[in-house]
Amino acid sequence: MKKIVKITESDISKLVQRVLQEQESPNYMFFSNLEQLIRQANLLLELDQDTVDEIILNGHDWAADHVTVAKENLDQVFDFMMNQIKGKNHEEDEEEITSPFTDDGNVLDEGKKKKNTPTNPSLWSKSLAWAKSRYKVCPSAYCNGAAAKHYKSLGGKWKKK
Repeated sequence: MKKIVKITESDISKLVQRVLQEQESPNYMFFSNLEQLIRQANLLLELDQDTVDEIILNGHDWAADHVTVAKENLDQVFDFMMNQIKGKNHEEDEEEITSPFTDDGNVLDEGKKKKNTPTNPSLWSKSLAWAKSRYKVCPSAYCNGAAAKHYKSLGGKWKKK
């Protein structure tokens, strides 16, 4: 059974206004795509993490690959834009513009990169060996992710160094 959606005059007016605003910018697709990335990322982050882990670990690791590639691409665009902006404002601002995120997507703490290290190195080694026995390619994001999940499930914890 199809659901009937009623579109009001207000809805049409809002849509027309948005289309007109988009046409004012020659790069409206750039900004529209960024907005869509944000919306979809937020929806994915709202999913149950254990369920997503289970899906990815059950043969759908391509999804994690695509997210990794998307992040790398966005990093490149971000770095390029920041360097372009820095070049235009070089006389005004000598401070280096860098990404506020670490390689794993976490926000930097006061501009210092801190690396997670296991609090129980022997348990981490066992978890890494366990993951290596399950994955053909190691080191890889999937192998390391599985090892980290296994380490955590055994009670392992992390500290920042």
